[in-house]
Amino acid sequence: MNGASESVKLLKEETQRLRAAIDALKAKEPAAAKLAVELEPLLIQAERGQIRAPMEWRDIPGRYLFTEEGLQQYAELEHAFAEFKIELTGGQSPTLRRLKAQMEEKKNSGLKPD
Repeated sequence: MNGASESVKLLKEETQRLRAAIDALKAKEPAAAKLAVELEPLLIQAERGQIRAPMEWRDIPGRYLFTEEGLQQYAELEHAFAEFKIELTGGQSPTLRRLKAQMEEKKNSGLKPD
């Protein structure tokens, strides 16, 4: 699989995770429902494989809902949103992949991350 099709696949996977996290909350959390509305056009494009070029962080809607409307209290949603944004902006850098691997190793060994 080439890099472009792999990144489209990863974006689709992260989109599905984000959609599931939003769906789990939107009935009881108005800010999650707002996030769903703001992200829907982007989610549809990502699911259809129509996003082929990296986006800028500032062009991805919804971040203010985490800080201003309390969505940061939902760790699963915040993580899914962060991973979605990473894929939208070009995927993980080698440095981020290395850092995540180190954190996972420490977590699995019972040590706390630095």
